[in-house]
Parts: sequence; structure tokens; C-alpha cells
Amino acid sequence: MLGIVGMGKLGSAFARGFMNAGVKIIVYDRQEEKLEPEGIQKADSPDEVFEKSEMVFLAVKPEAMALLINGAPKGKLLVSPAAKLTLEEMQKASPGAKLIRIMPNIAAAENLSPIPYSPGKLISTEEEEAFREYFSRLGVTVKVEESQMDIITAIVGSSPAYFAYFARAMREAAKDEGIPEETANILLAQVLSGTGALLSKSSCEEIMEKVTTKGGVTEKGIKELESASVYQAIKHAIKFQSKK
Repeated sequence: MLGIVGMGKLGSAFARGFMNAGVKIIVYDRQEEKLEPEGIQKADSPDEVFEKSEMVFLAVKPEAMALLINGAPKGKLLVSPAAKLTLEEMQKASPGAKLIRIMPNIAAAENLSPIPYSPGKLISTEEEEAFREYFSRLGVTVKVEESQMDIITAIVGSSPAYFAYFARAMREAAKDEGIPEETANILLAQVLSGTGALLSKSSCEEIMEKVTTKGGVTEKGIKELESASVYQAIKHAIKFQSKK
């Protein structure tokens, strides 16, 4: 059984994803009204989650993380999605804690999240495999250097908001031309899904080349974006966020 402490936006997304995948979970949140999904076991305390689960996903704010880690039983595998909170900092709360740091996004609810992760120094090969067995059910697990986590937070954790921001502009442009909002949403969702599938097999440059015809409407649209410095604005936003 897998445990989740904290049922905010990310904890709830993980709960739904694990339930979709048929994983038994036990969850705890201080606000009982957040424990709504049917089919999950609800704990009365974090201690009960620790006691009854093989590993625990700590979906809490960074300021609450140290207390939870310190209160976990020795040897319990703990998974943290806290941005800007390093393995070393968490290890100080409990020197013997077994920690894995991850940076997913809310697409875990649809079992489509990237799961970049960095294991702590006390994690064994077997424990890392157990982690991958569970968390690969929420998407794709990718082992990364912890030093890369800040920029990964921007391109993975925050990216659904960035893509939605871009899609909203496209939706509003479609509405200005008389397309119903519901129709625009359906079309854009399929376009984003299809583009994601293409990106898993081709580079950004290859996709752009296949779609863009010299002198065509796509080329003209991209030139308009470039004249507005959209490309540089996106790069700036990602780098700016990663340094905060």
C-alpha cells in the first residue's frame, strides 16, 4: 500500500492517478473535507499512514516537511515533491531518513506526468526499483541530477500552466472569429495531446519543419510570434522561475 500525506492539488492528483492504476492507497489531510474520493482508505494521522504503507508521498508545504520527515519511522521510504528543498536539507531533519526527491505535475491525475527523480544517498537499488514500480504508473520516471531540479521544476512542474496560458490565447483568438468556446477547447486539447505524442518521437525542430511551408500561413504566424519576442519571453520566464 502507498501512503499520501497532504491532499492539496498535487496530493489529490496523485491519489486519482494511483486509483486509476489500481494502486491501494491510504491518505491523510488535516482538512477532512479534502478526503472526498471514494475507494481510498483515510487515516486519522500521519503516523497511521507511515504505519500502514510501504512508502509515503509527502505532498505538504516545505515548512511542514521537516517535521513529517523527523516523525517518520526509521527506514520508511519517503518521497518529496517540494521545490527548492534539497535532499541535503531534508536529510538534516532526520539523518537516517530514506528520501527520494521528485518534480511531477498535475497530469499525474491522468497518469501522464513526467516523474523526474533524484534518490537520496541512503536509497538502495531495490528501494529505487520499488519507487519506480509505483510511480511509473503515474507517467514516465526519469532519473536526473538533483542539481538540475530547479530548471526541471519550471519545465515540468509549472509547464501545464504555461501550455494552458498559450492555449487560452489560441482559444480566445478562435472565439474572436466566431468559434464556440467548447469547440475550441476540444480542438486545442486534441492538438496538445497529438503534439505531445509527436514530441515523444521527434524533435521540436523536426515538427516545426513538417508543419511549416515556406511562405505559408504557419511560417507567417511564427514570424509574428518572433517579432513579438515570444520565444525569448518564454526562455526568460523559465530561467527567471528557476532562480527564485
